[in-house]
Amino acid sequence: MKPKTFIIEFIVLLAIYITIRLLASPLIDLWGKKASFDINFNDTYYVISFAVLVIPVFLMMVTLIYLIREGFYRYKRKLQNLVLVIANFSFLTVLYPLSILMDTTSKPLQRFYQPSSSLMKTESLINDRSANTLFFIKQITPGTIIIFMLILVITSILTGKNWNFSKNEQQIP
Repeated sequence: MKPKTFIIEFIVLLAIYITIRLLASPLIDLWGKKASFDINFNDTYYVISFAVLVIPVFLMMVTLIYLIREGFYRYKRKLQNLVLVIANFSFLTVLYPLSILMDTTSKPLQRFYQPSSSLMKTESLINDRSANTLFFIKQITPGTIIIFMLILVITSILTGKNWNFSKNEQQIP
């Protein structure tokens, strides 16, 4: 392969990363100044920064962009297909432990107390916005894993079919 191809793909990946980083900053500011998930889990309090979540978003976007890009070339280019397969596999590798963590969390804990006015009120122990976001992520994670696994299998098969054999290798009909 030519060095020009490597340079072009590196620039494309860098552009995707910079774009996601620039777009993530305003979104994080919209969600609140705290910009983190607070998870109370089995007597341990986890704080996950939104900046950490840039990497899975980057890998997902690389997978989707290269999936569309390579569809136009019918998955015949080696380097781009390798970037697609590696980004997809890395995304699944990062997403699976997050899904395990999400499955072990429960709904937000609520404390009931009787105020002086004798009305039953509830007070959430964790931020409602974080709890709703966490619940949404918990609901879509299994479907996302299945979709990206199917993409990985299909693109791997197409990449393997279109891989050129060298003259010294034996090709099975």
